Amino acid sequence: MIVEKKIEKIKPLDRSCAQTVAQLHIEGISTGFISSLGLPFLTALYEAIAEDMDSFGFVATDGDDVVGFAAFSTSLSKLYKQVVRRKGITFGFILARKMFSLEAIKKVWENIFYPSKMKKMDLPDAELLSIVVAPQGRGRGVARQLIEAGLEECRKRHIDKVKVLVAESNKPANALYQNTGFERICQVDSHGVLSNIYVVKLNG
Repeated sequence: MIVEKKIEKIKPLDRSCAQTVAQLHIEGISTGFISSLGLPFLTALYEAIAEDMDSFGFVATDGDDVVGFAAFSTSLSKLYKQVVRRKGITFGFILARKMFSLEAIKKVWENIFYPSKMKKMDLPDAELLSIVVAPQGRGRGVARQLIEAGLEECRKRHIDKVKVLVAESNKPANALYQNTGFERICQVDSHGVLSNIYVVKLNG
């Protein structure tokens, strides 16, 4: 009989695992615009999330291996300001090397104005930004554990609602959010991809 090995620990994201998380992001969300910006950009981004008072993440470990992560922000606009204030030169240098087309520039601007767009739609500020589980961690409830850890942290911060955006075509992710209490609110165009926005209510 084969006994499934359980994940050892869900722990907070910190700078020490930012590069590993960035690599998982690129491998797990390979078609996303953020992934196209490369490993140095993603590493700097997850370092910023780990350091930002309004953002946080969790990683799932199996022995010494990180087999999954989830990143959250209670205010994406504040995270952007923190990034500019503390890592503006780093991000500016990395982005400048990637801006070879009008389409890339357009996508950067869409990301910058995304928080204000969500606010106009009367959607919550808090958001599940990204979640990836490596192949060796799948089928073991890792994604659910990461989401539950993130939502519990949101409750501790007195956050009432959390949103998440996911491509409509990503059936497994849509099913995951539906099975963890999220309800679909609307659909939007995100970088030319039809995407669903889900919201979960945490307090009542």
